[in-house]
Amino acid sequence: MAEERVFTVAELTENIASKLEYAPDLKAVWVKGEVAECTRSSMGHWYFNLKDDTATLKVVMFASQARNLKLTLTSGIEILVKGSISVYRAKGNYQMLATDIEAYGMGAYRQALLALMEKLDQEGLFKQKRVLPEYPLVIGVVTSPSGAAIADIRRIIGRRWPLTRLKLYPALVQGEEAPPSIVKALKKAYQDHLDLLILARGGGSSDDLWAFNDENVARTLYASPFPTITGVGHEIDRTLVDLVADYSAPTPSGAAEVAVPDFEEVYDNLEYLGNSLNSLVQQELLNREKKLNLLVKSLEKHEPWQELLRLEQRLSSLKKLLDTKAFYVLEQKKRRVQSLKELLTEESPETEILKQKARLKELALRLGKSKEKRFTELKDKTYNLAYGLELLNPDNLLKIGYAVVFQKGKNIKSVDDIALESAIQVKLADGSLKAKVMQIEKDPKN
Repeated sequence: MAEERVFTVAELTENIASKLEYAPDLKAVWVKGEVAECTRSSMGHWYFNLKDDTATLKVVMFASQARNLKLTLTSGIEILVKGSISVYRAKGNYQMLATDIEAYGMGAYRQALLALMEKLDQEGLFKQKRVLPEYPLVIGVVTSPSGAAIADIRRIIGRRWPLTRLKLYPALVQGEEAPPSIVKALKKAYQDHLDLLILARGGGSSDDLWAFNDENVARTLYASPFPTITGVGHEIDRTLVDLVADYSAPTPSGAAEVAVPDFEEVYDNLEYLGNSLNSLVQQELLNREKKLNLLVKSLEKHEPWQELLRLEQRLSSLKKLLDTKAFYVLEQKKRRVQSLKELLTEESPETEILKQKARLKELALRLGKSKEKRFTELKDKTYNLAYGLELLNPDNLLKIGYAVVFQKGKNIKSVDDIALESAIQVKLADGSLKAKVMQIEKDPKN
């Protein structure tokens, strides 16, 4: 028989953890239950049990997620928790890392959002759908100046329609300060002469996108003097501003695609129109020439030479007029195409490449500094967690004079659980005592 593999405790624990933490059906799941043994650390982390009639699940919500919590956690309330399963390797326990918590049933905030949607719909805020400009030359963008959204918008519009000038109106797009920041940026944009306005933000959780469900933000967007496009979140996300905007794109990139035409398509269309116009002029001249020949033959039968002369002169004038108009229209189209070519030449890709190289260099420096800062923060956070765990060690409580009372192996928590003359065991920091209950005094406060 082949030699069987022997795992270390750490190896087996890691094997179990890898299966639980990477299982697709254990990620971003919702669990319903009652809160029990709920505590909050000095650093803002929540620790509690989620239980029902037959099972208990340990739950942790870190401070970075807890700051967006919309309700107060207390033992005994029923909640819905969204999160993923994780393994605490040092203890060999599994737990749930919570990312979102709502009251049981539909969350209060979601109920409020549905009520607000119905209210704004009745007021007609979702019915304003203006036609987007066909060839916008100045587009305003309200978004974070450092997010991926503005980079995607610049890249796509620069490729499709480089004649457009983008004007950025910076705003916070996440957190409690985001709604007033977005409103302020929108109002500032309304003071400029724009052809179109884009309100955008990259993807995120429902809490990350909550600023775009704010009533004041929605009403301010509705008051825009020019057409608006939203590109908020991913394709599956839907916010209040998407319903108010004149056009809602699924992503910031999608908003940029919709906002401008493709330069190559426009150029090809102009060339096609020029050729079509020339064909129409030639066909009209041919038709008039055929008509004239018929008239000449008809006149020749009656010899009305004076009338024939007049018609010939009239035909000559019409032909010159048609030639002049056709030449004028073609010249206008040629000058327009030439102007577009000159503008495109001025927007040299080499200049944009140099700018982007400089920006990439700057971003690389910033990334290095950010990584170093993040490493320091994580190191301090790890130290604080270790120190906090040490303070909560039951052995340390025994060392400072506390004791634990047992009777027949069961932990005694109340004087109601023990009788006079019964034997007990008292555990201290450096050993244990066996004693006998001589007197019982109950605290009148309890």
